[in-house]
Amino acid sequence: MTVKIYNHDSDIEVVHKYNAIELKGWVNQLQYIDGEIDNLLNLYANAIDSGEIPQKTVALFAKRKELNKKLFETVLAYSNTYRNVVECDDIQCDKAYLSEYERLRKSYQYHLDRYQKLKDSLYNQALLKT
Repeated sequence: MTVKIYNHDSDIEVVHKYNAIELKGWVNQLQYIDGEIDNLLNLYANAIDSGEIPQKTVALFAKRKELNKKLFETVLAYSNTYRNVVECDDIQCDKAYLSEYERLRKSYQYHLDRYQKLKDSLYNQALLKT
């Protein structure tokens, strides 16, 4: 997605343009994570002798996948709504969009952090069993 920034764009218009691009990136990353979870579990099952993933590990990844799906749906819906930001004609409207964006950004970052820690624990388990 190419962003066109014009000399007449206000600072807030530029911020909204970049936020819209970032939202699209979040959507793509969350989609990727959904498939990656399945791939990681399959790799782990193939790496261990028994081929059977401990139930606790399966449950943790199932929960993370569920949370990922919910966040994906939330970010996707907001991304579609964010297109309406161009219709804002006062600072209150802009602030409302930016506040929600910031809330989602924090949720997204927290989600990524938790997911990365879960992946690290899976890698550690796999390395211990090989």
